[in-house]
Amino acid sequence: MKKKILIAEDEQLHRFYLKRDIERERAEVYQVVGEAANGLELLKLWKQLSPDIIIADLKMPVLTGGEAIKEIRRFDTTVKIIVLTSREEKFMFESLHPYVDAYLLKGRENPEGILEKLDEVAGFKQAQIRKYLAPMLLNEKDYGSELKQKIIEKIKDGATNKEIAAELTISAKYVEKLLTELFKQYDAKNRGELRLKIIEMEKL
Repeated sequence: MKKKILIAEDEQLHRFYLKRDIERERAEVYQVVGEAANGLELLKLWKQLSPDIIIADLKMPVLTGGEAIKEIRRFDTTVKIIVLTSREEKFMFESLHPYVDAYLLKGRENPEGILEKLDEVAGFKQAQIRKYLAPMLLNEKDYGSELKQKIIEKIKDGATNKEIAAELTISAKYVEKLLTELFKQYDAKNRGELRLKIIEMEKL
């Protein structure tokens, strides 16, 4: 019997390519039974379709992938869950780790890698540890420090959170997280105060 797969991804093009690759290369063992564009749709389709495997993006509207996954795990401990995520969302890994069977990093996986991970989660082949994942998680401090410095430069130029996120290709939520850390670091109450303190320190 084929394994039933539910794909949750808010970008239609990404869903299309993912479904195409699965059905073209693994049609004999997998069947994509549903597609969700947000976390709420994911919950509804999970209840209706009882999939064997869920492939879910973390960043989705209405209800995030992380919130939907936690809700699903309250009732279903057997469904396999693969998370699609990006580098700046590493800070979410720890909270989601108990609920997820595997991670796929956007921009780092080719179609063959995605299908390989799918086969591992489904139990068709022995699991392999992604070589780049552990070092990337261990280097979170360095990565965050690098981004903070770039954010500081953008703040000096008067950029908004949305502009910073777009220019650094990270999520707005991650910008907010790093800004909160910068407020504490510089003992600032808001962006304006942070900007002034940064400029004053550079004059010393």
